[in-house]
Amino acid sequence: MKKSKTAKVREYFRKFKLATPKEVGAKFNVAMPMVYKIRKEVLAEFIERSNAEHINPQVTTDAVAQTADLQQVGGSHYKNMAGQPWVAMESWMTPEQFAGFLRGNAIKYLARCDVKGGLDDIKKARHYIDKLVEVRNDE
Repeated sequence: MKKSKTAKVREYFRKFKLATPKEVGAKFNVAMPMVYKIRKEVLAEFIERSNAEHINPQVTTDAVAQTADLQQVGGSHYKNMAGQPWVAMESWMTPEQFAGFLRGNAIKYLARCDVKGGLDDIKKARHYIDKLVEVRNDE
């Protein structure tokens, strides 16, 4: 029986936990939102298995290679989507444009943190910087 693309992606992430979504999406020709959704599920499975009572110490999400796509500051409105909106933006923009978008948002949150969002704005800026670091590492 032939495996579906999503089954192949899931299997690949289980075998290669540090594979980048960009690499996997290209390898299996799967849309990025689906790749991120599957990756999130596989990481959750890994954490659940690792937290079995017979295993010590407990594994937390901090111990697993996190990506900016699996995190969110100030709610869950993006985390509950199949993929972060910036996944679509990354596919529509050139690498230079996307990097500029990430930098611009980090600057925006840092510039307003003292008058609007405080610590949450600093965390949001860090979130955009984390994504920029991931993008640069994938180059």
